[in-house]
Order: sequence, then C-alpha cells, then structure tokens
Amino acid sequence: MKRLFTPISFGGRRIVWDHRMSSDAPFPGYYHWHPCFEMLFVHEGEGAVIVNQIAYEMRRGMLFVFQPFHLHKVYPKPSRERPYIRTKLHFVPEEMADKLQVFPQRYGVLRRLWEERDAMFAWDLREHVDYMEQIFQRYEGGGAGEGRSSEEDDALILLQLLGVVQEVDQSLRQVDSAGIVRRPLRYSEKIMRWIEEHFAEEISLERIAEETHLSKFYVSRVFRAETGSSLTDYLTARRIKHACRLLQTTTLPVERIGAEVGLPDASYFVQLFKKVIGTTPLKYRNQA
Repeated sequence: MKRLFTPISFGGRRIVWDHRMSSDAPFPGYYHWHPCFEMLFVHEGEGAVIVNQIAYEMRRGMLFVFQPFHLHKVYPKPSRERPYIRTKLHFVPEEMADKLQVFPQRYGVLRRLWEERDAMFAWDLREHVDYMEQIFQRYEGGGAGEGRSSEEDDALILLQLLGVVQEVDQSLRQVDSAGIVRRPLRYSEKIMRWIEEHFAEEISLERIAEETHLSKFYVSRVFRAETGSSLTDYLTARRIKHACRLLQTTTLPVERIGAEVGLPDASYFVQLFKKVIGTTPLKYRNQA
C-alpha cells in the first residue's frame, strides 16, 4: 500500500499545476490526501474517483475537487486506444482566497468548496470542454508552464474555473428541485458508509457481509471491481487518516489512539502507521 499523505512542493509558486498529463498504461491508484486543495479535470479517460464514500464515474469533461486532507482515490482505466489525459491544479486555499475577496460570488464558491463538509466534489462539464481547454491554454501561455505565472494569472484561472462551477451548480440545483430521482447507491458506497460509522470497532469480512446481506466472496469482489482496491486497503486508509488527526489535535497516548481507530494492538498500530505514513506516530506528532 502506498503512503497516504502526499506532500506537494510549491517552490514559491501559488499554484502547482500539470497540464494534459497522459497515461496509457494501467495503474491502480491509491488512497491518499494532500495538505492543499486539488482540482482535477479529465480531458479523456474512464474509470472511477472515490471521495466522501462516493464512487464517481470518471469520463471526459468531469471536474473533481478534493478538499485539504480529504481522503480520495483516482482509479483510471487507461489503454493505448483510450489514454487517461488530465489537468491538475494544487493550491493553498487560504492564500488564494485572499486574492478573490473582491469577487464576492466566486469567493463564496471557493469557500463552499473548500470548507463545507457536504460540498459537491464532482461536476459534469462535458458541454464546457472547449472553454476549459481555452482557460488552461491561456494560463499555460501566461508562464504557468515554466512555473512563473503572475498573481493576476493565478487569480484569473481560479475565477474562470469557479465561474464554470457556479454556472453548472445553479443548473444542478434546478434539476434537483424538479424531483429527479438519484441513482441507488453502489455496493461499494454502502460498504464505505458503513465503515465510516464503524471503523473504530473490530471489523471482519464476515461482519461486513452480514451487514450488507452479501456473501463474503461477493463483498470482496464487488468492492475491488467498483473502487480498484481491496477492502483492507480502504479500511487501513480510513483508520490511519483518523489516527493522524488525533495525533495532531489531541495529547492522547499512541496506544489510546490505536484503540480509538480500531487497532488496539499498540505494536501493530505503530508498525502499520509507519508503513503507511513513512514515520512513527510520535515523530508524526512532533513534526505536525
């Protein structure tokens, strides 16, 4: 399992971005989080994005946003015939919010995406693909490709992207008010929501199967098919993420934190934490 915490090196820049990154070889993806805000736009590709216990379909024109420290996984299914092409932006929301306060509507959209617990995380922008590409090309031409974009360029690209989100979000609210029936939850989503409520307890495959009224074999198979990872990987990611929060915000001893996240064997908790995060719980606390 790859490390959960993925630091982003800004090197003095306000926005770190990668334009039209392309992959044609399969890769499984992994659960992780960043200390900053991320926007991911899919130019081409298919697969799934897992965030907030929801498995979103990945396809051309999808925009995904990930709040700071929000656990997520990107699970593309690229091939030579259908490569996965995406543009990613990372920025520290506190810094960019200061630049946008003179634009109250866009500023409000950013604050909602950044801070709201139940904010939306995915938008279908297939009707705006050409405009999105124009936004990215102008930013690239303004020096972003060489890491020398101006404050004005950085503010402008966010204003434009937030404007598209605002336009689509208003239309989505109208659709919701018309009484459109949402799709039923996928099995993996039901499982993730159940884990969200019970990850601090002792959990077994048998218990999950019983709670979801599925066979053990089918639980494992359907979760991997829909998310690209095992149940064990997801449960570990969720537990360790909560452990990180407790290490940062409390003075609880390490043994107690392990028990609080469903890992009462202190030795195993420390070993697993180091494997996932790359350092021991005590060192992580001291560095936080």
